[in-house]
Parts: sequence; structure tokens; C-alpha cells
Amino acid sequence: MPGADFQPGAIIAVQTFGGLLEYNPHCHILLADGGFYGKDMFRVAPPPEIKPIEEIFRHKVFRMLLRRRKIRPELIENLMGWRHSGFHVHAGPRILPRNAESMENLARYIIRASFAQDRITYLPREPQVIYESRDGKRTKTFDALQWLAAMPACA
Repeated sequence: MPGADFQPGAIIAVQTFGGLLEYNPHCHILLADGGFYGKDMFRVAPPPEIKPIEEIFRHKVFRMLLRRRKIRPELIENLMGWRHSGFHVHAGPRILPRNAESMENLARYIIRASFAQDRITYLPREPQVIYESRDGKRTKTFDALQWLAAMPACA
């Protein structure tokens, strides 16, 4: 890579919701496949190794939680023994520079709303809201007030 002035490019979107609006904190990151240096120069970097990135991120999150006294060392040790400790890094396929449609679709995906209006059914007599998963295989039923209370957590 070029010298000390090499700067990677990234956009990060933090989300706190899962498929049925459960609390699921995670990040989506659009990462340039290289970096900028000099005056308007860009150099492509080799593809990143995902496992070390996942391990570094997990270590830093656990260290931050320990420092803030939000987690105990025993729980970290327990989680580290699990096959899947709750940390996962997914690297999708590279999007070529001139593929504006794919870039736009991915950017839209990471800033999407927490819920899709077409998957909401309101039952006024109950009053309940039924929310359907994207694949249509699961639903979650909320009392109307529970639904409203869930909205700030999904922002």
C-alpha cells in the first residue's frame, strides 16, 4: 500500500432491529476495496481476511463492555466457548465501479426503515398488530400499544 497518507473509505449504518423487530444491534458497512492517497489517487487493496476482522471486532466490543461494567469476564468466557458467539462478519460480492444500480440498491438496503408497511396487519377489534417476516414464514403479534412502544427501539 502507499504511504502514511493512505485513507480507506467506508460508510457505516448502525441498526438495532431484526426481522421481526426484535432487538438485534448490528452494523452494515460499505467499504471501498482500497484507499485514497496523494492527490485524487486510488489504489485497490487485496480482499480482506474476514475471520481476523470478526475476532478484532468481538475483542473490542467485549473490552468496551467490560470497561463500562456492562458485562462480566465470566460471561465473556462463556460466550467465547459457544460455536457462534453472536459476532459475524459477512463480506458480500465486490461491486464494480460502474455498477451504479448495485451500489444504489446496497446503499438503500443499509438505510432501510425498520419495518415494511406491506407486512403489517392491524386488527382494530383486538386491537393488535401482526407483523410478518420477509419470507412470510413467521409472524409476531403485538398489542397496539406494544407496537407503538417498539417503534423507537427500531429507529
